[in-house]
Amino acid sequence: MYQFVIPIHHVNWSTRSVLEGIYQNYKPKQIFVVTSENEIKIIRDKSKNWKIKNLTLLDEDNFFLDKYGLTKTDIVSEITQNKPNYTPGWLYQQIIKLGADDVIKDIEEIFVVWDSDLLPVKSWPLVDEKKEKFALLQDKSYGNRDVLNSWKNLITNVLEINPVEDERGTFTSHHMIFKKKYLKSLKSKFKDHFKSDQSWIELIIKAANVYGSFGEYWTYASWVNHINKNDLNYHSYEEYGLSTERFYDDGNGLFSQKYKKHINFNYQEDFYPSYLSILNFIDKNYDTPPSSLSFETNIRHTKKKDENMHLEEKRSIWREKKASDKVEKI
Repeated sequence: MYQFVIPIHHVNWSTRSVLEGIYQNYKPKQIFVVTSENEIKIIRDKSKNWKIKNLTLLDEDNFFLDKYGLTKTDIVSEITQNKPNYTPGWLYQQIIKLGADDVIKDIEEIFVVWDSDLLPVKSWPLVDEKKEKFALLQDKSYGNRDVLNSWKNLITNVLEINPVEDERGTFTSHHMIFKKKYLKSLKSKFKDHFKSDQSWIELIIKAANVYGSFGEYWTYASWVNHINKNDLNYHSYEEYGLSTERFYDDGNGLFSQKYKKHINFNYQEDFYPSYLSILNFIDKNYDTPPSSLSFETNIRHTKKKDENMHLEEKRSIWREKKASDKVEKI
């Protein structure tokens, strides 16, 4: 099947289950995990008994050093005008996703990038009717309009194209099937727009500093749609998005708390549950299992205003209710 690229900011309680879930569902040729040196040590130590094969660990701090002469510190230090909720480190992970084909020597023409908090449950096929397909997992009715407009303005003004739209879902899909030929031409477009010989990394940062942020998946999907509409294929939101859920859980959230009771967790042990154990727990808590779950670990997800909360968060049975939500309306 395909090679997977997964940037990981920090190894957390769901890392094992996500990696095992990817391996069980998709049997990747290779899983390239890009993370810091300290996190690499943790994965090497903890993953000895994890049910994963073909795992390669790559240092994010020097990911672009050989190719572009840039360290992570060099890159994030240039990011100045991003939105408060989207830190330079978060934007750096997006750059890793778009730049994986430049750096990973054995990467094939078609590869999959997968967000490290996305757990496949009743997951979607990556090939359907002989076409590569990702899944739309986010409803477009909700979300932070300011952030979405900054992404849209970058696509419109820098790429000089119309952002691709769907009737129901957004292209913030938490995973993407990339093709090297489109990534190459996308990066060239940044050079053309700025009329510059700087690296595409420096130029995409320049664009993000002007417009406030950028969304890697929407930017890429819009570019493919512009170059070759027939090559942008995806499962509709109605197929897999309707059942997916997102919620904050750093290992102490509602999901984790109930799971620990379910397995009589020994608090003296490390908390890295297996994929099969998590699936068993999900089966006992859902009449119909979700297509996927996203375990958000950034504290910002607990501070969102209701109007900025995505539908997948609003409807989750694992959503942490605020005190104001619990008051019975008269």
